[in-house]
Amino acid sequence: MSISNTIDSYRKRRKTPLPLILGVAAILLVVIGIIILIVTMSRGGFTLFPTKTPTPTITPSPTNTFTPTETATITLTPTITATATASQIFQYVVKEGETLTSIIQSQGLADTPNALIIIFMLNPGIDPISGFITVGQTINLPPPNYPVPTPTALPTGLVPGSKITYRVMPGDSLGSISAKFNSTIASLLLLNKTALTDGEASIIYPGQLLIVSINIVTPVPTVKPTATATP
Repeated sequence: MSISNTIDSYRKRRKTPLPLILGVAAILLVVIGIIILIVTMSRGGFTLFPTKTPTPTITPSPTNTFTPTETATITLTPTITATATASQIFQYVVKEGETLTSIIQSQGLADTPNALIIIFMLNPGIDPISGFITVGQTINLPPPNYPVPTPTALPTGLVPGSKITYRVMPGDSLGSISAKFNSTIASLLLLNKTALTDGEASIIYPGQLLIVSINIVTPVPTVKPTATATP
């Protein structure tokens, strides 16, 4: 190709109007956009500006309100602890408001014969006339059905006029005590002025301690009755 032909071709291209080309391109773009819009709408809709998606309000489901039921009160049955029954003489501490009589009841001695007498005999420090005891005092108590103690045998070889301490036994009297030890009622009253304040009319109690002067009188021999033959 000659130089003149090349120049002519360039000049022809230069003569082609540029606005025409741009207009055709714009039309094509509009057509393409319309086609895309139609296709999009036919598939489920198309929105140019997205709308705010409302936040769903969650309504709480009603819950079952638990109504507490009344709990049954369990009453515990107290365990009864059996009190051990004493088998021999034991010590007891006196509590507030107690007397010898109430102690006999509470310690199961109500059915023991001569329980009060035995207590006096086991506790020389208790006045058998008043039976006075104090709170906190320790006393000796017998077990249930404890027998009345027998008097201690006197030692042999005591000289006349020896003094002994004698514990009054059930059934004793001033006369029987003086006769038992070859003594006299007058001697008993003299040696026991504090206890025998009413003279021969004084009342003595089992368990009471008395001072006795022994063998101050000659014993009177007991005459045994002899059998008389019947003719």
